[in-house]
Amino acid sequence: MSEGTTPPRRDGYIAVRQAELAEAIAAAAPPGDAQAMTQVLKLLGALLHHEAHAELETLKALYDPLDPDAPASRRDVSVRGFEAFERELGEALARANFVEINPDTVHSRVTTRRMTGLSIKPSMGGIRRVRFFARGAREESIELRSWFGLKREQINVQRMNDVVVLVGFKAEDEAAARDDRKALKRMRHGVRQGAALVKHFRSVAGPELVTLHPGAKPSMHPRDQAMLAGPAVVAGVPVLLNLWPALTVLFAVLAAYFGAQGVIEESELKRALAAVSGLVAVGAFVMRQRLKYEAQTLRYQKQLADTVYFRNLANNSGVLDMLIGAGEEQDAKEAFLAYSVLRREARPLAKAEIDNFCEAFLRERFGLEIDFEIHDALGKLERLGLIALEGETYTAISL
Repeated sequence: MSEGTTPPRRDGYIAVRQAELAEAIAAAAPPGDAQAMTQVLKLLGALLHHEAHAELETLKALYDPLDPDAPASRRDVSVRGFEAFERELGEALARANFVEINPDTVHSRVTTRRMTGLSIKPSMGGIRRVRFFARGAREESIELRSWFGLKREQINVQRMNDVVVLVGFKAEDEAAARDDRKALKRMRHGVRQGAALVKHFRSVAGPELVTLHPGAKPSMHPRDQAMLAGPAVVAGVPVLLNLWPALTVLFAVLAAYFGAQGVIEESELKRALAAVSGLVAVGAFVMRQRLKYEAQTLRYQKQLADTVYFRNLANNSGVLDMLIGAGEEQDAKEAFLAYSVLRREARPLAKAEIDNFCEAFLRERFGLEIDFEIHDALGKLERLGLIALEGETYTAISL
């Protein structure tokens, strides 16, 4: 479905509020530095916020022609326009500590069916590209119940705090195949050819990722197929066997009526009426089975919609605001930690030492096990002139 890598168990997502982290850093600062450290962190946050605003405007400008609601005068359905936005979005996601993933690497179809109760086969008809990004991955044990709650089992899944899905739809000149045209025709309102969708979901388990695919379509369970087909065969075969002789009489009556043969006898007329009644009964039976099938399909669609609906937080341009804000917050927290460690130790430190100190601080103060993004943190601080590089070690500029 997409290209990417499996998110590691320890990613770089710092799941603590920025203000809370700043307070903890100020509390752990050397004596006499607490107030000055608070002021420096506020200024650093303001600088990063200013930079984030410019990034947001750039990202919005690239997405505007791809927005499904964009007026015709501003639309861009070219592959080049989509790829330009895709590259910028990927960089913004990386700043917010999102990692691209392949849904097939974090679940199996069997696990998806056991957890969601749905057998889903995603289709790429009419879709140019689908990419999944996630952060905050963790292992979680889930209890599944079946047989009216009598049977219980535990399964281990990977749950992600945030998932962003990028979907690009094919333009008219790309959707030449029949399957593409049919798929685009079936798409709901709000989707146009050449447009792009960006969706943000919260607390998604690996087996549920396939439900976020725009071409997700639940298929009928073998059990349900048997329950629909069994009564049809049992009740339908005898009806058809009894109907055939009556049909021959019906044809004979019709032939006599139109002058193809002799006079119609009363007994033959009664049998013809019985044949018509049988045909009506067969038609009603077929319609009833068809309605049962459609009702079961609607139940599947409702179950799929519920799985997605209660996890969807934002869509399209709304995701961009969230994403830039999340990237700004992660950048600030990484810079806060690296700078505070260098000030607290008050000596030159190598990159690996700073990384270890930052991870230890988060583990001891907040119980977080993360893979700290030391390269990003030091790059921002060095660019802003808050640290100095001397050979292979770094020192913090005085408060």
